[in-house]
Amino acid sequence: MKIAYLVNQYPKVSHSFIRREITGIEACGIQVARFSIRSCESELVDEADKLELEKTRFVLGVGIVGLLLSSIRVFLTRPIRFLNSLWLTFNIGLCSERGILNHLAYLAEACVLLGWCSDLEITQVHAHFGTNSTTVAMLCHALDGPPYSFTVHGPEEFDKVQLIALEEKIKRASAIIAISSFTKSQLYRWCEHQHWSKIHVIHCGVDKNFLQHPHTPVPE
Repeated sequence: MKIAYLVNQYPKVSHSFIRREITGIEACGIQVARFSIRSCESELVDEADKLELEKTRFVLGVGIVGLLLSSIRVFLTRPIRFLNSLWLTFNIGLCSERGILNHLAYLAEACVLLGWCSDLEITQVHAHFGTNSTTVAMLCHALDGPPYSFTVHGPEEFDKVQLIALEEKIKRASAIIAISSFTKSQLYRWCEHQHWSKIHVIHCGVDKNFLQHPHTPVPE
């Protein structure tokens, strides 16, 4: 089994909990590929994040030509899937805060992701945050990519449920992770009862290194 993690920006200073999550999964003997939409290399200071940077592939790193070539390749090899995904892109893009053009870019990113998943034999994509990274994962799945799951943190997702097509993402996902019982209750509000069994609570935690780290006095 080999899974992929997809995040809008990874590694990132504020996303150390995702790094710990990936490390924990790998400790169970599961291979994890790191995919990020874009890089924030310039802000990294933690050595652990810098090591993660070397393991991460960046979707936008392929450039405009790479995005176009990936889209053409998918259209030629999976025309029906591509057209269905294009229809889905327009449906969710029309009512979104980002608009159609941004969602067409997400579709191109999904084509890149599809190629990577195929090359690496990825069996599951997991996205963090229910915003654009999950949009890309959902479109990749619609293009004939692996099933996807995603973690919802809130409150951003709950402030714009319809604008980010959260209900559609829940419906198509194989599993949805809520970081708290409150998050789970909010997700229940925005999906049909038949999808409730897919929603699970997994808390974001800290590791032993954090708990055992010596106390550093706050400078006056």
